[in-house]
Amino acid sequence: MSPTLLLLACLALGLQLAWDQRRLARAVEGAVTAQRVVSGPLPALSIVRPTKGADVEQLENFRAALALDYPGPLETIFVFEDAGDPAHGLAVQAIAEHEEGGGHGEARIVLAGPPPSGRTGKINNMIVGTAAAQGELIAFGDSDTRPAPTLFAELVAELLAERDAGAIFALPVATSAARAPGDVGYAVILNAYLGAQMIAVAGEGRALPFLMGQTMLFRREALDAIGGIACAEGQLVDDMFLGAQVHAAGFRNLLGRARVSVISHGMAFGDFYRLWRRWLFFGRGGIPFTFMLPLAWRGVSVFVALGLLVACLLQGAAGLALAPLALLGAEGWHYLRLNRLVGGAPVPARLAWMLWVPQPLAAVIAVTMLVKPEVEWRGHTYRLDLAARLRPGDADAATGSTAD
Repeated sequence: MSPTLLLLACLALGLQLAWDQRRLARAVEGAVTAQRVVSGPLPALSIVRPTKGADVEQLENFRAALALDYPGPLETIFVFEDAGDPAHGLAVQAIAEHEEGGGHGEARIVLAGPPPSGRTGKINNMIVGTAAAQGELIAFGDSDTRPAPTLFAELVAELLAERDAGAIFALPVATSAARAPGDVGYAVILNAYLGAQMIAVAGEGRALPFLMGQTMLFRREALDAIGGIACAEGQLVDDMFLGAQVHAAGFRNLLGRARVSVISHGMAFGDFYRLWRRWLFFGRGGIPFTFMLPLAWRGVSVFVALGLLVACLLQGAAGLALAPLALLGAEGWHYLRLNRLVGGAPVPARLAWMLWVPQPLAAVIAVTMLVKPEVEWRGHTYRLDLAARLRPGDADAATGSTAD
């Protein structure tokens, strides 16, 4: 490759990166994140928390899930497959502390039993929890989240203010300080990839054609219109599919202005690989291609820059290699900045190399998804078809548990 062509290619990639950086940074910086003051009574709310296995700092997460400042009737339902779950005793402890301290709202535990064939454990827990819920509104919260006391009051107020909104979700943000390589990778994909892109695409109208389920809230009529949680029967993932169905039914999905902390740290590289693989499968359950296109293009840019770098080195043009090397450095800085703008913790210098890993790793995972279309998640192994749906009769119990 001639020096002129190489420099032109680097210039084109650099201009595209600068545009993408400006687009996302301006969107995130312009998003309103200040806590809203909610006054007046709100409708009765049921929060279902499907749980499988114990996440890091699980007891603190459960305590935060019950320490809510919600100006209305409130119930929290923890749903486990059975009482032998590692987190069951922690939920019992958190509920006892909540009751002894006179906390607002009621809390109880429901045992759902093992999922039937063709249904994930999480969706089964959600279906059982929804049947037990009494509230006018119903929310779902993952066990690895730590909600602020006013989170659900803010989400409910925002949802009810929009007549055509059927569901709303809080922006999930990985806020834990990184201790292991996987922590940085997790922050990159959740904060810099998905979080920043969702804020930019949602815009001032705050609407998206899907949901992210770490913390999501529904009007009952929207759930009824799509056939309830049971409409996700056979799906690998609930949130994105449910959001797509809500959107198709004529309701809007709102990206809430409130954010929820996702607590995760100490994730080894192997655990991150498995998580990233699950999430790539999940994305096939409801995220439109148009949403993913900018993220895919950033991945292509990384591979092109790597190719240019290798070509320079093979030709012995060390000086020219500085151009693609600078591009790769700018890519890492791009994700580092977005992570901080969204609300993520600083990335330690010793783990900064993980900023460049998720995109090349996604290409490797894409091949494994074709060769081995199955995923291990929350103590079960699920075999999938080409559309990332569960194969009928192919959900086999496995031992242990994994992070969301």
